[in-house]
Amino acid sequence: MLVDSATIIQSHTPNPMPFFCIHCKSEIDSRFKACPFCGEAITEFLRRYLETPIDGKYQILSRLGVGGMGEVYKVLHIHLNSIRVIKLMRSNIATDPAAHERFLREARLATKINHPSVATLFDFSTLDDDGSRYMVWEYIEGTNLHELIDQRGPLSPKYAARLASQALMGLDAIHRAGIVHRDVSPENLMILRDDEGEERVKIIDLGIAKSSGAEDNQTKTGMFVGKWKYCSPEHLGMLPPGERIDGRADIYSFGIVLFEMLTGVPPFQADTPHAYLMMHASERPKALSEANPGVTAPPELEALIFRALEKDRAKRFATAREFAQAIERLTPMLSDAPGAPPPVPLTAEVTYEATRVAGRMSSEAETIVSISGDAPTIETPAPWGAPLARREAAGPAAGDTADRRSAPRKAGLAIAAVLAIVIAAAAWFVMRDKPQIEKPSAPPVQASTVPAVPVAPGHLGINAFPWANVTAIRNVDNGESIEINAPLVTPAPLDLAPGRYEVTLANPDFAKPITRTVSISAGADETLNVHFADPESAKLPDFGSAP
Repeated sequence: MLVDSATIIQSHTPNPMPFFCIHCKSEIDSRFKACPFCGEAITEFLRRYLETPIDGKYQILSRLGVGGMGEVYKVLHIHLNSIRVIKLMRSNIATDPAAHERFLREARLATKINHPSVATLFDFSTLDDDGSRYMVWEYIEGTNLHELIDQRGPLSPKYAARLASQALMGLDAIHRAGIVHRDVSPENLMILRDDEGEERVKIIDLGIAKSSGAEDNQTKTGMFVGKWKYCSPEHLGMLPPGERIDGRADIYSFGIVLFEMLTGVPPFQADTPHAYLMMHASERPKALSEANPGVTAPPELEALIFRALEKDRAKRFATAREFAQAIERLTPMLSDAPGAPPPVPLTAEVTYEATRVAGRMSSEAETIVSISGDAPTIETPAPWGAPLARREAAGPAAGDTADRRSAPRKAGLAIAAVLAIVIAAAAWFVMRDKPQIEKPSAPPVQASTVPAVPVAPGHLGINAFPWANVTAIRNVDNGESIEINAPLVTPAPLDLAPGRYEVTLANPDFAKPITRTVSISAGADETLNVHFADPESAKLPDFGSAP
């Protein structure tokens, strides 16, 4: 009897070690691209290092996220018994010289900073097997500022000022090390509690930072790194020839962050990069009370924010420390009362109205934006352009330039009115002697017959560890409960109208249910993860580490 050699080899091959999902800890086949139980992605890096400590000392506990440069993991230093964060460069860009140099630069610059409001870099190394580079950062147990505002709404002026002064002193330390952060945003400001229980801000993610003395520090043609909502005019290349970005660009970005802390919304809101570019280049920011009538911040604090948001960086605070000291002087007189939630954005309100047909003004409102080696060029073909309309709506405070530009428009309207009167008079003389023919009047159009534009739902994925029943969903904005027609067991996908929702989950093995609040945006994907038990306390496979 002949026996296939492959069969003999397979029969003597030992069973592979079990592979566990990094998120839900379910035992799965390591060849899967994603966990069939919770949908968590399985990368080549996970297959290689989930069961084997990185460099023999960093044991992966969970994945915190995926960024532009690579993946971020929560790890345990098995010799020091200390939690760390590993930031890994993507393997497909590890050989790119530009990305490689940028990764090295971040590590070198970060080692210069030692400040309680800036995350600490502990280690930096290269993996032997594929040459991938990674950095080991301080692990911060807390929430970021974006999540804090999303959960609480606008912060009280005194609370916002306390957090702002800490963050600005951290920025000052970064700038003193010769670094421009370039990505100051609520997502990169972590809120944690120190050993005495006091809240403290930590600035994270210097992944796009550059030394202010670097030769390539000037923004290059068509290149921008960071978030459009928080970028400064300098980020967009709006600098005189020969000048470079400095720490005042971060001050502008932080001015937007502080505005959002107090009102719940940023001063500029747009849905395209070009629209943001126009706003950052030439549009005056809204008053705090215009963005949110319920704001409780005094005019003195608003004046500091507007100084930080000056288009001309020479008119801003010279340093982040100066900005922080100005805020600290105001702090004793600030209120502890937070403002009311911001009103529904106009773009969300008009979705309930009938579609409006855009006329000639829409075509003339197009704005041409081109980014050159020195600065973006902004051209508005006609005085009907959208940026001008926004400045006119702001009133005289928008500046004399807007008034001068609006003059041709007013003159054109006056001429059109005169022509309309002349035409109407001529028509009256022609038609006055002709018999009038009565026409049957058309029935009035009922407002209810005009169809409203439907609002696109958002998509929510609910996950729980180890599992849970979704027992209740309530719309926080209107107080209505969402009907659950059948038992809903995690993982559970749902389509919900835009708004804020309270989701309650229960597991029979645990005494208390858990309720979490999540915000749903039209057409967006959101994920809600709830842990009835800490996944890190679940039984893990043997990683083969030394005792």
